[in-house]
Amino acid sequence: MLMTPFINSDVATFINVFTVEPTRQNTLIHRIQFDAENTISRQAGFIKAIIYRSLDGSKVINLVQWESIEASRAIHRNPDIAAGFASYQELGVEMDLRYYEIVLTAGQPLTIQDYDALMAQVDVLHVAPENQKHLLEDLIQSTTPALASQAEDQSIVWLRSLDGIRVIRFLHSHSKNAEPSFYQAFTNEKWIEQMDANRYQIECIVERQSLLA
Repeated sequence: MLMTPFINSDVATFINVFTVEPTRQNTLIHRIQFDAENTISRQAGFIKAIIYRSLDGSKVINLVQWESIEASRAIHRNPDIAAGFASYQELGVEMDLRYYEIVLTAGQPLTIQDYDALMAQVDVLHVAPENQKHLLEDLIQSTTPALASQAEDQSIVWLRSLDGIRVIRFLHSHSKNAEPSFYQAFTNEKWIEQMDANRYQIECIVERQSLLA
């Protein structure tokens, strides 16, 4: 069986972090998944979409990877996709949508075939553009050795937004029954203006050639 990388490091990564009323989280997820399966996955340059739901019901993350930023931007000329975004806004959501690049991956390599056994700690860090580089240097230096000392069933991915004002850490654990054993307290980090930290489970992965859910 071909083992497809979970998050590719050499492609365009678009992440939309939704804040939603918990009573509307399921509706939002269903709409995002429907659009991913029926419209977005059929667009040129699409690679995969990973949809996460926060356990407290307040967040949904849609991580979409494309062959290029140009391929991603082209979809906004599609009226069906524009209608999908409008349907999300009807739910009163807040959207934080940006392009990212992967800065570092460490720990146990993950594949798409693993996804139904994964939980995730996701930290979204707000930072001033002039401080993004300093923050990443400090966090990578402090967290990578700690991760290496943890159990082998964990994986970490650091991403930075191309506009310079976000850093995101995905920490995945292979066990649904275990909290990720590594968690760095960032609240006193001098470069961070705000941090949104939540526990997530992966709702589904939509691939270019097949659907996994």
